[in-house]
Amino acid sequence: MVINRQKQIEQFAKFSAYVLGRHPDEFGLVLDENGYIKIKEFIQAVMETDGWRHVRNSHINDTLLMLNNPLIEVDKNRIRAKDRSRLKNYSVCKNPPKLLYVCIKHKSYLSVLDNGVHPTAHASIICCKDREIAERIGKRRDNQPITLTVQVQKMLDQRLTFFHAGDMLYLTEYIPTDCFTGPPLPKEIPSIKRSAKKKDAIEAYKKQSQAGTFSLSMDKPTENKPSGKKFKGRKKEKDLSWKNNKKRLRKEKIKSWSDQ
Repeated sequence: MVINRQKQIEQFAKFSAYVLGRHPDEFGLVLDENGYIKIKEFIQAVMETDGWRHVRNSHINDTLLMLNNPLIEVDKNRIRAKDRSRLKNYSVCKNPPKLLYVCIKHKSYLSVLDNGVHPTAHASIICCKDREIAERIGKRRDNQPITLTVQVQKMLDQRLTFFHAGDMLYLTEYIPTDCFTGPPLPKEIPSIKRSAKKKDAIEAYKKQSQAGTFSLSMDKPTENKPSGKKFKGRKKEKDLSWKNNKKRLRKEKIKSWSDQ
């Protein structure tokens, strides 16, 4: 068992060095300026790969403990390859592909249609040459991500810049609403949006009423129709007079009997 674990850790170390030190873009990873990436994100990418779905944080810990030359190093919650000489530097891309792909969270689609795409989980927006890689990245944050197709030339016409992040990935700071296309909106989304507006209107009306300002409909004459409260009051008064009359008749009968 110890020998098998040793071999397994050695293979994992070599694989990690390849991912982090040569082609992170193939796995949908963007390293920071020092070559680091969050361990959580690295593990997610590795587990998507056939033959490595069993990998956990313990593999990283064992690599650092069991190997004399672990090929990777860790700084708190970040990891990087020791040898980064084969990594490509991020540089301005002058001739990007005509189409790129980016995934966003499903719940963000309405906002993106109104405001464009902005960076969220990363410092820049990660655009992919391959649609499959884009969806792979998107599913790390959402089970049903929305895939957008980016019209690169429209962005270049607006003097927006792309940067190389390896052979498969491109980085940009903003994607305007007229520079991408996406799937049609689900039918239920507009109704949700309308309901939200209706709710806001109701809340505004409540605040207005609490402030002592009433609409014209509230001042409309009631045509002498008694309110429920007044009606209940009158009914109560009628009942009391009936009881009083009954008491009066009883007293009169008692008096007449006594007179006899």
